[in-house]
Amino acid sequence: MLKQVTIFKKRPDLATDAFEEHWRTRHAEIVCELPGLRRYVQNHMAPDAGDHVDGIAEVWFDDIDAMRANAGHPALEAIRADERNFIDVDTMVAIIAEPAIVIDGEAGDAKLIVLVKRNPSVEPERFHRAWRDEVGGAMAALASAPHAPTRYEQDHTRAGGYRHGREPAFDGTASLWFPNQDAAGAFFTSPGFATVAAAERDLMDPAGIKALWVEPVIVR
Repeated sequence: MLKQVTIFKKRPDLATDAFEEHWRTRHAEIVCELPGLRRYVQNHMAPDAGDHVDGIAEVWFDDIDAMRANAGHPALEAIRADERNFIDVDTMVAIIAEPAIVIDGEAGDAKLIVLVKRNPSVEPERFHRAWRDEVGGAMAALASAPHAPTRYEQDHTRAGGYRHGREPAFDGTASLWFPNQDAAGAFFTSPGFATVAAAERDLMDPAGIKALWVEPVIVR
């Protein structure tokens, strides 16, 4: 399974309510016409998420061939045309990622998406291996700790995103679910999480990371 993650801001002339209404309704209907679409989640920003991003869309397909098969399809053309009705298209960035489930529990009420950027001195292959094995392993070891996320997923930007010297907008995303934001605060300040932070320290570019509380809408 592959996931495309698209991050964007709303058209500046639109009120937030109008932006969210169009995205939830008309645009969702168009996206669901895509052949091969397995899952579709809209992540609307929580009230305290800040102004970095207005929306994060996640769509799942079986594989890269299923994604590429939509090139030129009328539904994809309709999606691109409709994006201009509510999105500032100049702000749109996307990655195609390979999902990895680290803590396979129920999704809690509070969802945090972290846009991940690696330390520029770390080669992509080494970064993804260490993020999956070392950081993921440290998180998995805390699955039963107090206030730990009920579910934790990593989405690794595919190797093709680096081909020919390209640099993707992000090296991946992490999604964490908690019972509530207070539990998350307790977890991130716990001694146990210090082991995760230590594993991340040399891998990540702190200036390039954004952590966003979102309100997910499961469309499909």
